[in-house]
Amino acid sequence: MKMVSFFMLMTLLYINYVESANGSDILAINKVVDSYCAAIHSQNETDFKSIFSKTKKCTLISVARIFEGIDSIYGDFVYGLSKPYETITLIKDEDLQINFVDDEHAIVIFKYHTECILRKNGEPFGIKGVETQIMEKEDGNWKIVHIHYS
Repeated sequence: MKMVSFFMLMTLLYINYVESANGSDILAINKVVDSYCAAIHSQNETDFKSIFSKTKKCTLISVARIFEGIDSIYGDFVYGLSKPYETITLIKDEDLQINFVDDEHAIVIFKYHTECILRKNGEPFGIKGVETQIMEKEDGNWKIVHIHYS
């Protein structure tokens, strides 16, 4: 009986925490994801790197590779990704599902699709899938630590 009571208490505490999530954190996380999508399109290195953690070794798992460190994520994934395309746009297909682990960590999940124009022939191309981002508060600001595309 004590185990059931403990489990129920922990569940209620978690539900209360999620329900009381700070609205400004939700807005800030949405802004980070929007900035990420915009930086994929613009390929602006400063804008892209500014939304990633400066203190953690960031990682990105694409459909085919793992990129470790912000320089690899930008140089090999973002900049390398753009070579076959004249344009690339990452679009969120739904509202973010934000799961707060605690006050300093969040897991963000959303469906996406891309709209691209192939450089070699000018034809449209795109993919769709699910993206997961792990974010951490760093100096009071939400920063991306990990991204996983699937």
